[in-house]
Amino acid sequence: MFNGIIFNTGSIKKIYKRKNGLNIFIKSDLKISNKDIGISIACDGVCLTLISIKKKIMEFYLSNETVKRSKFKYL
Repeated sequence: MFNGIIFNTGSIKKIYKRKNGLNIFIKSDLKISNKDIGISIACDGVCLTLISIKKKIMEFYLSNETVKRSKFKYL
């Protein structure tokens, strides 16, 4: 259940457009590691699944449908 509390912030470092969506790379001080691959992180009302992390830069995949129905369409 969403409690409305912001636990951390991050900044988008890279956007890679794909045919069926896009990958976004977000830099954050969130305390996660490679063992956390697959966890979900809520961002602007969208649950993002972590697919990789390297040097505090997290990678997430967003489908075209997710982009279309969220604030991510303005990226």
